[in-house]
Amino acid sequence: MNDFLHSESPFADFRGGMTRRNFVTGCAALSLGCAAKRSSQYSVPLLGDVHYDTPPLEVFHSEFKRLHSEDGMFDKYRAEFESFSSMWGEGGRSAALIASSGKIRRADAAFALQLGDLIEGDCESSAHHARMLAEALGLMKRTYGDIPFVTVAGNHDVRKGEHRQGEFENYRRDISKWHSHELGRKIDDITFSFRSGPDLWIIADYNRPNIELVEKLLNEHRDARYTVFCTHGAVLTDGARGSRRWFFLGRPQYSETTGKKPSPEELAAMEPIWTAARRRVRRLLAERQAIVLSGHSHKLELRDWFGDGGRITEFVMNSVTRTVSGKDVPGEPAVITENPADFGRYRGKTALKKDEALDRLYAEYESGIKRYYSALAAGHAELIFSDWGVQANYYALDSLKPCASFKLR
Repeated sequence: MNDFLHSESPFADFRGGMTRRNFVTGCAALSLGCAAKRSSQYSVPLLGDVHYDTPPLEVFHSEFKRLHSEDGMFDKYRAEFESFSSMWGEGGRSAALIASSGKIRRADAAFALQLGDLIEGDCESSAHHARMLAEALGLMKRTYGDIPFVTVAGNHDVRKGEHRQGEFENYRRDISKWHSHELGRKIDDITFSFRSGPDLWIIADYNRPNIELVEKLLNEHRDARYTVFCTHGAVLTDGARGSRRWFFLGRPQYSETTGKKPSPEELAAMEPIWTAARRRVRRLLAERQAIVLSGHSHKLELRDWFGDGGRITEFVMNSVTRTVSGKDVPGEPAVITENPADFGRYRGKTALKKDEALDRLYAEYESGIKRYYSALAAGHAELIFSDWGVQANYYALDSLKPCASFKLR
């Protein structure tokens, strides 16, 4: 193994159904509360993006096909729908990967975590979207059993075709009910926090960031041993120099007036506000020596940044087994770089050859990156928390034996 630098559920109608778990009695969420008091060591099964779907693509995307066959949007997304739905069909590798994550679950597992884009979305039908989400959550519950399953909101989880966040309110309603049941207390938003033993966990909405709430949660838990900040888009930008749209507080994801891609005028007006917010959150997390867990890039990455008087260590996880074009993603990491000097040097497909504003943004981070690892890989992981540190063990595809280890603290 490579070591890189040392009551019935409100969703009982989901496929597979669920029954009241015996730990929701006298102790809200046993794995997060009572058990954690007995020991400061615990583990967390971890998944990156999974993009749950079902072949053929018409199962969930028939309305998208009907509405967008004439305007070209269906042709634009067809390959993605076919590739990601086929991951879950006969010969696909995603179901086996998920099952293996449940099989390696340790006795001290406190909860299971998934880092956004749980589903593919783009149904153009709220009923189809709700069923897709229900099936994905049911699969996770069958996989992890009697420990809570927590998920982070990704861009696909709320996406409805051209309307980038057309299912946002429906998703917020349904996932808040889910988390309330799983964690044994009232959760009424996508951004929230909980304690696992002595540690603070913040689940942050990447689509519509609420920095006032994030700051409030951090201030209320200054006694935490470790602060873990979970969001879909990266906090330390994207290691490959792509669009700033795809990291936390990079730029607005949607227009306040149309719900679609923001106009150049809207972006220009909002950029100073979002830049100030991004720096504010970065400083708050650095001061807490935060560990960040994120997804979205479909890569396995580690970024360790020192600045703003502190440190942020970000672990990026991927569990998508095929690319948009239909190619299989390797399980064993295909390493792109382990050189901190390479951070920000790789330009993504959406990055302009000359973008002075993006160059200035990356310059804020480049000198502070002390560890940087980037690889193409699809798998699952386990996080181990103790007084001696935090470690992430990575398992390739459906393997039951880790092939890489990352020291986060």
